[in-house]
Amino acid sequence: MGRKATNAEAEYRRNRVARLLSNGATRSEVKQYCASEWGLRPRQCDTYIQQATEILKADWDIDRRTFTAEIMSQLASLQKEARKTNQSAVALGCINSMARIAQILS
Repeated sequence: MGRKATNAEAEYRRNRVARLLSNGATRSEVKQYCASEWGLRPRQCDTYIQQATEILKADWDIDRRTFTAEIMSQLASLQKEARKTNQSAVALGCINSMARIAQILS
């Protein structure tokens, strides 16, 4: 039987599993990763998956106004970069998306 992970190791594992999940890994892929990288049994991996899911939920537990502001800021940056690289269709798409978010267009 393996030794218990230190607090630092457990924190690293939680964050690593959260990253895997946010990048589209399936539950079975995460379990395989946990087994091969850390020698964990499926039940131990389930605990990390549950904790990682809580991390991801917390990342998105923001109010609507904050989320809207973040999206608008990202679209504005993308629109500026698109203009710099003469990608007018992308810039226009960003502007239209921003208008829809702001409910200027339906």
